[in-house]
Order: sequence, then C-alpha cells, then structure tokens
Amino acid sequence: MDKVFRRALIIPHVRKAGIREMVERVEQWCSGKGVEHFLLEADAEQLSLEAPTTTVEELDVDLAIVLGGDGTVLHAADVLWGKDVPLVGINIGKLGFLTAAEMHQAEEALDLIEAGRYFVSERQTVGCTLGAEGEHGEFRALNEIVIGKLVRERLIHLATYINGEFFMRYSGDGLILSSATGSTAYSLSSGGPIVTPELPCFLMTPICPHMLFSRPMVLDSSDRVRVVVEEKPERLSLSIDGRLEVEVPTWATIDFCLCEETVKVLELEGNDFYQTLRRKFLQPPPGKDAG
Repeated sequence: MDKVFRRALIIPHVRKAGIREMVERVEQWCSGKGVEHFLLEADAEQLSLEAPTTTVEELDVDLAIVLGGDGTVLHAADVLWGKDVPLVGINIGKLGFLTAAEMHQAEEALDLIEAGRYFVSERQTVGCTLGAEGEHGEFRALNEIVIGKLVRERLIHLATYINGEFFMRYSGDGLILSSATGSTAYSLSSGGPIVTPELPCFLMTPICPHMLFSRPMVLDSSDRVRVVVEEKPERLSLSIDGRLEVEVPTWATIDFCLCEETVKVLELEGNDFYQTLRRKFLQPPPGKDAG
C-alpha cells in the first residue's frame, strides 16, 4: 500500500485499566511521525486528557486507531459508519479477534502501517429493517443482529422467508443473522460455521432450537431474509452487535440483507485469517508456542 496516513482518530476503551497511559503512548508515536491526532470530545473528557478533540459530525481523519478489544472495534465501526475511514485495532481485551496486534506491539504495528506494510480487509456488514404498524427502523452491524427473547422460560416462534418464499418456522431462544466477520462471534457459540471474512455471504443461526432441524444456514450475499414474529410472544428484542437493544413489537416483520457499505479493517502483512484463527482459538502445532 502507498497511502500515507496523516490525520488519525484514537478511539480508546475508556474503562480499561491503564488506558490513559496507552493513549499517551499512541499520541507520542503520532507526534514523532508527524501524524495529527484527535480524540472524540467525550473520550478525552472521561480520561481527563488535554488532547486535540473532534466530534463525530466534524470528523476529518484518514485512519482510526482503536485501543481495546472486539467490543471497542464494533463501537468504532459504528462511530465511523459512512465516513470511509479505515481502522486498525490494538488489542487490550481478551480475545481481540478483530484487532491487528497486541498492546505490547502497538508501536511496532503502527510502524508497519506507516511503512505501508498492511492490507485493507473490506468487511461486509449485515443490516435489517424492522417494520410494524406503519413504522420502521433501520439497523446495521459488523458482527451480528440477534432476535432474542427477554423472558427466559418461554420459547419464541419465528417464521422465515428467503427471497420471498417461505422457508421454515423456528422455535427456540431466537435467531442470529451474522456477517462473515461475525461467524467467529455469537454465531460460533451457537454452533454456526466459521467462514473467512472475504466470503460474500451471511449466516442464519438458531439459538437453542427446540426442533429436529436446527442447522445454521449460509446464505448468498444477494439473498433477502424476512423474519415474522408468530403467535403472541413475550417481549422480544433486537440486539445490534451487543451495543444496542431494540424492542420488537408483536407481529413485526424484520427484513435482513447484506449492506452495500463495508467496514475497512487494516491487517498487517504476514497475518492471515487462518493464522489468526489458530492463534486465537486453537492449539499451536507441536513444538511451537501460541504466538
């Protein structure tokens, strides 16, 4: 890559232990490289940092440096939505599957990016429209949108239609509609397949299904899925990347598809999805450490 980044937004997980010092390390790196850097006003205030600030509305940067775990990356993707700004994650969380490097590698990773030794991974996102009684809301997620129940003891019943044709009724705790990137998140915990994030598809994974057919579905990128709430359930919700909860009205319809807009995630040269998968989830090969 030959793009030179000159204006960076630092997006930290403000409640992480030691995060103020981590932000200061990145600020020092930016200053040493001549990179103008900013924090969002609310983040700078919470960390009591006297740093250059900006707002989401006034944002004018060409890179976002995300300090945290996967949840912080999901938050950053929401902040950057529609702005065509790539992000790079530095892991200060537990798993950090969406991040490019660990905390102790921060300066080294940023040096590689400054030297152009990275590639851009275009991550497709999943979106939905929630409609009921003439009203509708639109939502999107980098990982997944979950239709779930708020009362543990009851099953919920959902009818699904694919490309306008009835497909199946699901009974259980809910459904996960996830992007390929989200295949390693909640969908994986519910028995869904792992797919490389470059694959143009999205997934439909039932949660604790009370039925004989309970297989996750891998759907084509052009498919459209409609979910209809059947019977009169207890309160249901949509969970968007775990960061937003929206109540689902009775008899609502929810239409899912892949969004046209993508999230640009920077990956370092030499890293690939399968190595990351092994490092994060699996055992190292004989005679090798987990790094």
